[in-house]
Amino acid sequence: MYLPEWVQKYKEPRTEIKKVGGYFYKYQVEYRYNKEKKRSDKITVELLGKITEKEGFIPSEKHLLKKRAERSVAPENVDIKMFGVYGLFSELLEEEIQGMKTFFDSKDLEILLSVAMMRFAHEAPIKRMQHLHHQDYCSLFWHKRALTDKIITDTLRYIGENRQLILDWMKSRIFGNKNSTAKEFVMIDSTHITTTSNHLHINAPGYNPDRNFDEQIRLMYMFACGLKQPVYYRLINGNISDVSSMKLCLEEFKTDKVIFIADKGFYSKLNIRILNDNNLKYIIPLYRNNKLIDFSPLKQIDFKKNNSFFVYQNRVIWYYSYQKEGQKFTTFLDEKLRMEEERDYILRIGTHPEKYDKEGFDNKLHSFGTITLTTNTEVEPQELYEKYKQRNEIEVMFDSYKNFLKADRMYMQNRMVLEGWLMANFIAMIAYYKLYDKLMIAKQLSKYSPKDIIEISKSIFKIKINDQWHTTETTKKTRELLEKLNIDYLKRRS
Repeated sequence: MYLPEWVQKYKEPRTEIKKVGGYFYKYQVEYRYNKEKKRSDKITVELLGKITEKEGFIPSEKHLLKKRAERSVAPENVDIKMFGVYGLFSELLEEEIQGMKTFFDSKDLEILLSVAMMRFAHEAPIKRMQHLHHQDYCSLFWHKRALTDKIITDTLRYIGENRQLILDWMKSRIFGNKNSTAKEFVMIDSTHITTTSNHLHINAPGYNPDRNFDEQIRLMYMFACGLKQPVYYRLINGNISDVSSMKLCLEEFKTDKVIFIADKGFYSKLNIRILNDNNLKYIIPLYRNNKLIDFSPLKQIDFKKNNSFFVYQNRVIWYYSYQKEGQKFTTFLDEKLRMEEERDYILRIGTHPEKYDKEGFDNKLHSFGTITLTTNTEVEPQELYEKYKQRNEIEVMFDSYKNFLKADRMYMQNRMVLEGWLMANFIAMIAYYKLYDKLMIAKQLSKYSPKDIIEISKSIFKIKINDQWHTTETTKKTRELLEKLNIDYLKRRS
């Protein structure tokens, strides 16, 4: 990699300089002989500091603290452990952890929380968890012995074999909590997870939106509308349809306050009949080319005179309802979206004339900016629209979660271990949603993602000097950010 002259002068033996995010960082490296490759591998040991043209080399606070401790006390009296991840995770899940103590044995719970935290912070597979656990401050509280692969898999298997414990805890979060604001739940169609194991007996080729027909399992999730959090999940065979799984999920969770919000493409007369026959509430969108949709009101010059509107997130939404073939439909028009779609189509006429032309524009003119919903619930159009939009919020967070956690592929070889693994991921998912919600409330989502906050927390350590644990220095910017997010583990646990 090319290094400017002002950077090159800081290059020394057994160091490496990397450009990350527009800045230059200096790392200590080691060379270790690899017997298999029959050559030495370069290993990055630690970050030494940052290099800027104006200030030169700026040593890392952690590196300085480590060197200072090495000079001031004997090595056996010094210990350093990552603290920020444990502080953040345990604060986000403080209420959940207290609740789980009622249902899970303390030893099992400590291991389960450790696994969940390693997933939350490091997207770690089981084979990396022993090392990460030893390096983390959580090892002083959660399972004080070495966290081996066998201990993890044995614990996950036990938890997976006892789904009733998981169910009892999930239900207690909602139905056993007097302070819970969850009065209604949203169920979205299941998410697929690819798996290559030949021993699960539940994975099978199945359709998914990515048009990937590899063997997969499916996860059905339920979300609490008020909490904006997942409250229930269930593992489903990869080739089982969502409709046939929903009723069993409701029976297992013991609630009828659930509305199924489908994605486009789900609508069919058969699916509607099955949902109605099973007394399942639903909101289902239709593709715009569905012949059941009546666009004639939008073709009227004075359509605004005869139709109603409401305001959603500072956008004017027009709507009208009608019946067809015994089914009620409501069509909504978002004028801002309509203008955006019209403009986009016209621009594509110039860039992709083989697919887009004026005739196609004319045919779609009255459907731009619309969404048509059908439901069997008795709700006003504005509430219907807002409920459907909840799905979008859930999907945005869920996609972020899957990408962040790399949770779109599984390698488990045992069904019961997989069930326990999914519980650990579910706990990590709750922490992720809570952190996302804090960013949204603080209006910081345009600047930071949950992953950014987690990475910042990784820079906060505890150092033990003469048998006393001290929190390492943090920047003013970090302290102010955590304060904005109403995260105060630095104050409470220092």
